[in-house]
Amino acid sequence: MRSPVIAMVGMVTIDYLYVLESHPVEGSTNAAKAHRVVAGGPAGRSAIAAGRLGGDVRVLGMCGNDLHADVLRAEFGREPLSLTLFPEDQPSQHSCVMVADESGSRTIIWTPQPRVNHRLLDAVDDTLRGAAAALLDCTDPVLSRAAIDSCRKFEIPVIIDTGSYRESSEEFLSGVDYIIAPEKFFSARHPEESLEDGMRKVYSDFQPAVLAATRGELGGIYLDASGAHSYDPHPVTVVDSCGAGDTFHGAFTWAIATGASTEEAFRIASWTAARKCSALGNDGLPDAATFSASREI
Repeated sequence: MRSPVIAMVGMVTIDYLYVLESHPVEGSTNAAKAHRVVAGGPAGRSAIAAGRLGGDVRVLGMCGNDLHADVLRAEFGREPLSLTLFPEDQPSQHSCVMVADESGSRTIIWTPQPRVNHRLLDAVDDTLRGAAAALLDCTDPVLSRAAIDSCRKFEIPVIIDTGSYRESSEEFLSGVDYIIAPEKFFSARHPEESLEDGMRKVYSDFQPAVLAATRGELGGIYLDASGAHSYDPHPVTVVDSCGAGDTFHGAFTWAIATGASTEEAFRIASWTAARKCSALGNDGLPDAATFSASREI
């Protein structure tokens, strides 16, 4: 596959990751079995996943101006991507991630990213121009709207990572090419409906080319003009599930940018997310050689 230009616009962060025997209880003291500093965030880890697969990745986002911002820039500087961050005079976004060794599940304590400033908005067109695909998250609605408008101007396919349901995202989801949401997005928007019925309502309301519900180890469901489809999970022994969804979005965006079909893109994304979960931090993210050699996809 070719190495396409891919733009990621949204939140990047640093995860201070601690592996514990099990999730802590109130008042307890817990020894860390392992510790990592990991580059992450919805746009950030997606970009790392796409870059390691072989994409020519541009990332645009915000940060603060403290020690955490210095760590963020240093960690992303090790990855195959071009990072543009605009600082604000405040603490930078970071998260404490506790991973239970017995299950690989995680608990996250997070601090917010700075809100978008005019300097970043002025850079949106230059970041997106010439991209084969763009991935946006919904963490800052002002930035998301500006990025979608730019993608439409340049006729760039847009993939949206909705995250958990935010009412503010309603204003810019209409007409997006690919909406990929976790199952909880649909249960939050349509609490009285089944997943399938909730998806049909979202599909009817926003009219994307493809609407997907990711379900982790259960695989996922997606709707397009031809009807409902599913993709299978890739079995894996879970070591660290933090960032699996972000990895999925990044790999999906890379696959679409290379010209893969929707069905193939979901298979690639599912496989890449499973590889990520097989090791701590970003150690499991596959590179282009691993992808080319795989017989599992």
